[in-house]
This record gives sequence, structure tokens and C-alpha cells, in this order.
Amino acid sequence: MIMATTLDELYKPIHPELRLTQSMVADLWSQALALLHGPSVSPGKVGGKLLRPALCLFAAGSAGARDLGRFAGMATACELLHMAALTHDDVVDKADLRRGAMSLNALWDDRTAVLSGDYLVARAIELLCGFGSCPLIESVFSAVRRMTEGELGSFGRNAERYTQEDCIRLAEEKTATFFATTCTAPTYLVGESYRGPLHAFGMAFGIAFQLVDDVLDITQRQDALGKPSCGDIVEGKKTLPILFMREGLDPEDREQLNRMIGRAISDQERAWAAQAAERSGARARTMGLAREYVDSACTALDSVPSTPYKDSMTALAEFVLVRDS
Repeated sequence: MIMATTLDELYKPIHPELRLTQSMVADLWSQALALLHGPSVSPGKVGGKLLRPALCLFAAGSAGARDLGRFAGMATACELLHMAALTHDDVVDKADLRRGAMSLNALWDDRTAVLSGDYLVARAIELLCGFGSCPLIESVFSAVRRMTEGELGSFGRNAERYTQEDCIRLAEEKTATFFATTCTAPTYLVGESYRGPLHAFGMAFGIAFQLVDDVLDITQRQDALGKPSCGDIVEGKKTLPILFMREGLDPEDREQLNRMIGRAISDQERAWAAQAAERSGARARTMGLAREYVDSACTALDSVPSTPYKDSMTALAEFVLVRDS
């Protein structure tokens, strides 16, 4: 396994193709902005960690693809669908910040933000159609459907009645399913020999990613997260560290946790929540489970040939555990 401390190092085997993907994403986003503000507008910096397009390219290489540039459009579609999901999530959550900048719904309004997300979905469909594979398109949008079902199914349920299994299942539906799809998408062109291992890797990777994300939401500072911390607590979301906090805190502290739901909270309350996650054991328990899923992700690739692409995938899984945002 290779060890790296930055994503740039991890992405070295796919640098040219990932740069092409990032350029395609920026170009398509600038086209969306031009519809609002005219052709002279600058799209600014586009993209976060680019995990999904990177995994798509790594998986293509791991499955035996010789020309990774052929998969740049596929990787771009994966990132566009992720961006669309974030845009729609911000509207649903009434979020004002995304990656340290104003969210689109705060910058414009909900209607414009939703339509912008719809535009990205449409462009992603166009890109995927270019590969001429109905099974590929069916796979990608079955994952989008499962993501939506996961969110819809969580509405209206009492957070206090959620179990660990419920939280894991929600992580599977809203996050892991799409990671798995980005990992298997290239196999519809290269061949299905390694589709099973790549799918298993993506599912385990995605669950670990979501568990760590849920911990960071409570314990990390806003300047690292790019958005206010404790959003999951305020919104009454059902995450594993919140469940473990409820189990590990005394009744008085559980009541304090309940009082944070549905209202603006102070920096002192955010600090209290981070400390409560630590002393209740919620952080350690969640990170322990994330460690198990990372190990499962790496084990899933045992039958995949050893290449720099596979090495980067396993190192990226390890990176999930040490990231700070």
C-alpha cells in the first residue's frame, strides 16, 4: 500500500485525466452560470475533493482500461451528479454555506438553486448517453433513486427510535450506493470481471466516509468544515455519533442535546457538543466502526490485480479516516 498525506499525492496516477475532468466540470458549470449572468461571468473554483471522479478513474485503471482519458466524461458525470445532490441538499437543509462559500440557495434563491441542480443532472445524462450503454445509465440512476429513497424514508421518523442498523442503512443509501456506482461504472465498458470487488469496495468505502463525515460535523471547526458545525444535531438528523451520544450521555446532557434541535446555537454549545461526543465515547465508537469498513473496503480488492490504481484506491480508503473535512 502507498502512503500519502495529501490528495494530490494520491491522485498522481490519474493526474492528467483528473485535470481534464475538472476542466470539463468547470466548463459545464460556467455554461450554467452564463444562463443566469451572461457569458462573461467567471465560474470561480469548482470542485471539492473530487473523490467520486477519482474513484471512477482509479476503478477504470484497476479493471484493465488502457486509455483512462476515455473515462473523463464518465468521471465528469459522476461529479456533476454529486454537485447536483449537494445543491438540492442545501435547499432542503436551508444551508447558507458550502465549502466555505455561500451556498447557491443563499447566493440566489431556492428556485434558482434547484434548477441549477436539475441542469447539472441533465448534463450528466448527456455525458453518460455518449457511452452507448443502457446498463451503465440504469446503474447510475438506480443509485440516484436509492439516494432519494434513503432521504425520503428518513423523514418523519423519530430520531430517538433509530438503531445502529438504521443509521448504517441510511449511510448505505444516501452515500455508499453512489460511491459503489462510481467504482463499477467503468466495468460496463471494460468488462465485468472485477465489478463485484469494485462494488464491494465502494459500498464499504462510502459507509466509512459517511461515518467519518458525521463525526466531523460534530467535532470539527467551521473553518475546516467550510460550514457551521453541529448541523446534523440542529436539523435533528439520524447519524451514528448522535445515536451513540444519546446512549452514552446522562439524562441531563441528553436533554441539553435535545434543546439544540431546530434552533440557532452558540459557539459555546458547539464546543459542548464536541466535548460530549468525546466523553460519551460516541466519537471513538463511530471511528472504530469506520476503521472496520475501511478494512473491508481494502479486503474487497484482494482479487483485483496489483496496479498503481489499486494502490491508490486502498490508500484513499485509509485517507478517509484521517481527513479533517
